[in-house]
Amino acid sequence: MAIKTGQEYVASLRDGRTLHIDGKVVSDVTGYPPLRGVIDTIAALHDDQHDPALSDILTYRSPSTGDLVSKTYLEARTAEEFRALAACFHLRAQRTFGLMGRLTDFMSGFLVDLSVGLRALGKNEAAARAQGMVELCREGDLQVTHALIDPQSDRSTLDAPSQAVQVVERTSDGIVVSGCRMLATLAPVANECYVGPYYPRKSGEENFALAFVIPMNAPGLSILARESFHRGQSHFDRPLSSRFDEGDAILMFDRVLVPHERMIVDGDLAAYNGMINARPGYTGIQACTRSTMKLRFLAGMATAIARANGRDKTPRFQAAIGELIALISVAEGIRLGAMVEGQRRVEAYAAGKLAVEGDGLGEAAAVGSASGGAINFFFPYANTKAADVLRLAAGSGVLAMTAGDYAHPDVGPLMDQWLIGPGIEAKNRLELMKLAWDMTGTEFGSRAGLYERLYSGDPEANAQRWFRSPITKECEALVKRLLES
Repeated sequence: MAIKTGQEYVASLRDGRTLHIDGKVVSDVTGYPPLRGVIDTIAALHDDQHDPALSDILTYRSPSTGDLVSKTYLEARTAEEFRALAACFHLRAQRTFGLMGRLTDFMSGFLVDLSVGLRALGKNEAAARAQGMVELCREGDLQVTHALIDPQSDRSTLDAPSQAVQVVERTSDGIVVSGCRMLATLAPVANECYVGPYYPRKSGEENFALAFVIPMNAPGLSILARESFHRGQSHFDRPLSSRFDEGDAILMFDRVLVPHERMIVDGDLAAYNGMINARPGYTGIQACTRSTMKLRFLAGMATAIARANGRDKTPRFQAAIGELIALISVAEGIRLGAMVEGQRRVEAYAAGKLAVEGDGLGEAAAVGSASGGAINFFFPYANTKAADVLRLAAGSGVLAMTAGDYAHPDVGPLMDQWLIGPGIEAKNRLELMKLAWDMTGTEFGSRAGLYERLYSGDPEANAQRWFRSPITKECEALVKRLLES
């Protein structure tokens, strides 16, 4: 198969899956109204790949079939290929305004990262199986989600809880697993799910050391989704909730058979733990691109709102929005750095090295990950800051009437007369305010704020990992060098 059309994507979701959502059991998600908005958004992305004006950016020829496939799966090696991959991520993020953090773009890069990283670790069989999953998802143009986190049964320890996904039986066809995993964003409207590591496993936890890809309609798999945030409001009243609510879910595995060909890692602790960090960085490029686009969108909203109520003329808001524009420039630099560091890692892996190393003279000896640090700390700060500026720029104006109120013959004319702004009519001003409310005050907006803060996991655990980085010792060595001089 080659790239799907939007219609083919919609048809692929009619697979008899078991989705629990809003107190209902749904087997045909395409017929469930709260999900139609996000399904239509993803379908439009599939159609973009067939647009002659966009296809060169979004697609490339499959190395195995020669068919056109999504460029999100490109295993970039050269600077030109890294630019092409980043351009694809940029355009797709632009089409969704950076608001869908777990579009399949993320998992496309993630799966390619796994394949390359496992090869670098010398885990060739696991790497071949990971590459098989890349090809399955690439050639099928599948929407892929992930479930990386164990259930929150006891957060005082990193030990695998008894409720986590684990092997309960081995058969000639594969392994049988039970347990649950979270938090699978996009799961209600995805085709496949990757289950794999986020925290390392230890000796004795081999039955939990699993990485595999499974279809969302696998027998025994139940998708327990959070409530829908779109409840039928118009695009005018809920411009974001009605289009971009990608959903989040806990996956429950009740004796699910995982065929051998879909297993990437089964009990190999060295592979399971090593693959967490041994990735060249395609995922980081996507994540930085998406986060930068969202920062641009938030800054644009803050600017438009400030102009609509005259606050753009005040030094306070000029300074606040100016800081966001500066943060965008930093973000673009990080995105460029992610492309360069990805290429350097690919080159290091090709030379038989597991990490990029500097000479300690012309550059630092311990080379970290700009994209990793940005995903952990910079983007959560920058996008939270931008949302705060947007709230202040809009003020109480976000507590606005609906499109139905404006359409009422007794109310609309009064709004046209009194609820205007500098150079903007009442309807357009109301539209902006509803947009700002959906981004900051609705369930969608609240979830978006939480999502950005926890996008890459527990911030404190991430910081502790950075503390253990070789960079820490190299920084400390500078002090020792001064004191000994």
